[in-house]
Amino acid sequence: MSKIIVFQNSNISGSSLTLTASDPNLVPQGWNDKISSLIVVSGTWELYQNTKYGGSSWSVSDSGGPNGDGVYPDWSDWGGTNDSISSIRCT
Repeated sequence: MSKIIVFQNSNISGSSLTLTASDPNLVPQGWNDKISSLIVVSGTWELYQNTKYGGSSWSVSDSGGPNGDGVYPDWSDWGGTNDSISSIRCT
């Protein structure tokens, strides 16, 4: 099973949300445009700028991040922009 944990603040801090399945709309959960860091526990995930998997996208995986361990302490580590994720898809 694929798993990703997203965090409200940089450096894997603040509130967190764990996902084990794709989510086309983070708005109802209160996570629209609030993700600043993340940990990919397993799998590969696409982060999307807009709901329903629209707009710009960035790929993250459990072997990615600055140390190759799936930890992305800052939004710049996946090449995106801060607080701009509205949907997430497990690939």
